[in-house]
Amino acid sequence: MAHAYQQVLEDLTRAIYAGTYRPGDFLPTVRDLADEYGISPSTGRQAVNELQRMGLAYSGYVNGKRGVIVRSRGRTDFHATDALRAGRPGSGTDAFTENARRARRVPTKRFTMVMRVPPAHVARRLGLPADTIVVERTTLQLLDGEPWSRERSWYAPDLAAKTGLDSPHDIEEGTIRRLAERGFQETAHRDEVTDAAANEDDSTDLGVILGAPLLVQTRTAATDTRVTRVTQTVRLGGRNRLIWETGSDRGIDAIRRQLSEGSQLTDGDDDGPSDGYGEA
Repeated sequence: MAHAYQQVLEDLTRAIYAGTYRPGDFLPTVRDLADEYGISPSTGRQAVNELQRMGLAYSGYVNGKRGVIVRSRGRTDFHATDALRAGRPGSGTDAFTENARRARRVPTKRFTMVMRVPPAHVARRLGLPADTIVVERTTLQLLDGEPWSRERSWYAPDLAAKTGLDSPHDIEEGTIRRLAERGFQETAHRDEVTDAAANEDDSTDLGVILGAPLLVQTRTAATDTRVTRVTQTVRLGGRNRLIWETGSDRGIDAIRRQLSEGSQLTDGDDDGPSDGYGEA
């Protein structure tokens, strides 16, 4: 059965890279694979799970139908410091949408807001007692219909009430702009980036298997006098490139111009099969 599993995996991988199955296409069901290869459903499931681990497919919906769907390939650049630039131009969209459009991807979001006790490390960062109920705002972020990342932010209840962040609606222009408009201009940010293995919530939200590699960015933001929020963004491992840019806006723009004209790192199409986590 180990040979049968490997054969199914190799055949599906080649078909994806050959374009037989294109991004957004459903892969054969486990039952179909079992019938075609004369294998058990569990062996077919093992092969499909491995494709998801490799980042080539995800579990989700297309036009109301659920199944395992081929992912787009290559990495997507996200400029993690764009939202923090002093000269950031005004727009009616948040940083995720701005970055997605720059990457020529179609962004969509699913938003929820709840009041609950946060994880202990969040309460500590916010400077609140461990049992304080805070505002938790979560946005599931999709690119071209694919679940791509999840952003979750926590706010102290007094600050949320003053800024309208206790509203059960998404803020299209982004919460950084909303905070600044209401008198809470963020002046400092601390980012921590680490890897993690997908848990059950991650599996449901992002369409990955349990244990799949993820990239976790935790940002603690503050004005000159208080912490305003803690934001944790969970992204797919091997499918994102986070970019930090510091210095003057003119200098950053000069770097971007040079990269666009010269030896820019680009989102490759992964010319051949790989483990899904090599450099693009």
